[in-house]
Formats: sequence, structure tokens, C-alpha cells
Amino acid sequence: MSNLFETGIRPAIDAYLLEESKKTRSYGDYWSASSAGYCMRKVIFERLGVPHVENDSDARKQRVFTSGHIFHSWIQELTKEAGLSIAQEVELIDDDIMVKGHFDDLVLVSEKPEYLMDMIDPKTATKPAPKQHLILYDYKTQNSRAFSYKRDKMSHFHRLQLGTYMYIIRKTEHPELTEARILKISKDDLRMSEEQLLWTADLEKDVVGYWSTINGYWKAKTIPKCTCADYEGGFMSREQYNPYFYNGEPCSMEWYKKFKEEQDA
Repeated sequence: MSNLFETGIRPAIDAYLLEESKKTRSYGDYWSASSAGYCMRKVIFERLGVPHVENDSDARKQRVFTSGHIFHSWIQELTKEAGLSIAQEVELIDDDIMVKGHFDDLVLVSEKPEYLMDMIDPKTATKPAPKQHLILYDYKTQNSRAFSYKRDKMSHFHRLQLGTYMYIIRKTEHPELTEARILKISKDDLRMSEEQLLWTADLEKDVVGYWSTINGYWKAKTIPKCTCADYEGGFMSREQYNPYFYNGEPCSMEWYKKFKEEQDA
């Protein structure tokens, strides 16, 4: 009896996903907003087209990645049908910090009635009209086991990414936007959780500072030091997470020099 797993559609699907994974999205003269907060050496390597040390394309990983898009589309369709969403997947461009990207969802939410109970006029016993405010949402998927991990605050990377989106949106269409959230969805059991980010002067300073600094390196054609070990327990400095890990060094300059030599040959 033949192996059904090897003779059906699965090999064809995997082959297609692996081929699609080889395609790279070019942002031209701009940085990708989703790169915000990451090691600037790594981000510059990516923009220069430095190849990964290993071909880390794996069919299973690509299936997992693709499933994330399915959950994104599901939530986006729900917020649209519920009349909450006012914009989705809009391209954002900022020529000052040279950043381009797309946000998941911008929703207009009414405050819950219980939040307004202390505002009821006892003389008339009438409730004020519910207030409405904008929330920028970023949808992310994870497995149910990750829901047991306790975090005191939003990750450094997510904070700078959402902050970048908020910065551009506030400059262009919605200066009243002051709140962003990450909605995490469990792919195993559809549990959800949210993390909140509020717009502050410190957040704006960090966003502008990050992009101004990396633009400075790019203009000077200088490669900054690797900071992968500085955030979130340093997981990005480990070989399994760092695509430029070579001879014991994350974001390896030795690997970069090999790339340059091949380019100049």
C-alpha cells in the first residue's frame, strides 16, 4: 500500500509554499515597519540582501506561517461585518523616517455602558451617548502553550512596531489615535488575549530615535554593532533564531564580508 501522505496533495502544497517563501518583498528606499526594534545590523543585512547562512525554509514552518494569514483574514472579516473596522491593510509611508508598511486593522469602538454609569444624571436618569475611540489592532497567532507565559509588558519589538504604525497614522489621517493593541489568537483552541500600548512622548521619542539612527548608519554606509542579545532575553542572538549566525557569532561580520567579496568578484 502506498504512503498516502507522500502521494496526495501534501507534497505539491509543500513545494508551492517553499517556492513562495523564496520570494522577497522589496521596500526599495524604505525600511519595513515590521522591522522596528530589531537589531539594526540584522535589519541592514536584510535590506542589503545578505543571504541567510542556512536555507531555513521548511515546509511545516511555511504551513504554520500561512495559517497565520487565515486567522488574520478571519478576524478582519469579523470586525468588518460587525461595523467596527474603518480601515484594513492600508499602506503607510513616511518620507521623514523612510518607513513603509501595512497595518492589520483600525477599529472604532464604543465604550461599554458600565463605564458610563457614574455619568448618569440622577435628575433625568438619562445616560450620555457612548463615547467612541480609535484602536489600532495588530493580530498575531500563537499556540495555546504560549498563553501560559506571563509578561509584565509588551515585548520591545512589538512596542516599536506598533509605535511606528501609530506615529505614521497620527501624522497623516488620525491625529486623535492614542491607543494600539495586539490581539493574540491561539491556533489550538481559539483563546484570545490582548496587550495595550498607549501613545506617549517617550514612545514617540523611541520610534523616531530608532529610525533616525538606522538611517544615519545607512547614509554613512556603516555597519552597526549587533544588539540581538540586548532584548527579550537575547533569543535573537541564538543560532536557531538568527539567520546570520556564523562561526559562533550572531549577525556575523565574517559572513557579511564573504557576501561582499562575492559581490565584488
